[in-house]
Amino acid sequence: MSMRILVFGMNGQLGWQCVKDLPGAIGVDRACLDAATPSIKDDLNQLLDRYQPDVVINAIAYTAVDRAEQERELAFRINADFPSQLAKLVAKALLIHISSDYVFDGHSSQAYQESDPPAPLSVYGASKRAGELAILESGANALVLRSTWLIGEQGQNFAKSILRLACTRSELRVVEDQRGVPTPTPFLVAQIASALRLNDKGPRGLFHLVPAGQTDWYRYAKHILEKAQLHRRWQSILRVRASALEAITTDQYPLAAARPRNSCLDTGRWKQVFGLEQLPHYQQVLDPVLDRILEKEPVPSQVP
Repeated sequence: MSMRILVFGMNGQLGWQCVKDLPGAIGVDRACLDAATPSIKDDLNQLLDRYQPDVVINAIAYTAVDRAEQERELAFRINADFPSQLAKLVAKALLIHISSDYVFDGHSSQAYQESDPPAPLSVYGASKRAGELAILESGANALVLRSTWLIGEQGQNFAKSILRLACTRSELRVVEDQRGVPTPTPFLVAQIASALRLNDKGPRGLFHLVPAGQTDWYRYAKHILEKAQLHRRWQSILRVRASALEAITTDQYPLAAARPRNSCLDTGRWKQVFGLEQLPHYQQVLDPVLDRILEKEPVPSQVP
């Protein structure tokens, strides 16, 4: 039986991928629904009544991690209050909500499990944790997925930033002591589709979902530039080559919001549900996305 899937945040990386890859998905953009509006209940009710979805995917998020330190109210309105309203209004529909590794402080030497106590370091992390709790404690039919380092064709991400900076700067320094897993949006949506195929027997509650393997921002950036150096659109305009990247520590790159040093997530629970020995390695699912970005992303103008 086909499902009616309503996707909030269709213009972002993940929402765009959901609408593209999930049959029956209908996207809702900011023009139809602004998650920052305090009195959003009526608008939400109208949309849910109109589409009568079987599944609601919340891909809306306030992701300006540093700006959130000064915009706490807005971050919580989008990342916590909006999911809370969704959980109260979705009725029998399955609510799928995407959360973040930033709910942890990153002090552990091991990959985090779902049972590990959250300890967010930033306003952004605290707002994402509040959104999780609002859904998990609501009694809604819900699946909350924590993921890390999202990358897709649509929207802004680390790869696009590195390409832009490598074309417009004469030197580039990237943090080496923060570990995590690049999670391509096609991988994440494919896993969501697998869960939906299980219907009522699918996973519910809190799960970690990332590909296998891990890296750090420096090595991730180096891989992006190594691929760009071989691409016809980029090879002649890169001002910073992979070999010229400088690795630095978090302490050498102070930001308004603290980041977790370890963002690795244990996916054992998810693999158990599907009887998987292993999920695909991140490079296996990352490289096709990087190839499409290199082919489609506008080439930045160089700055003298």
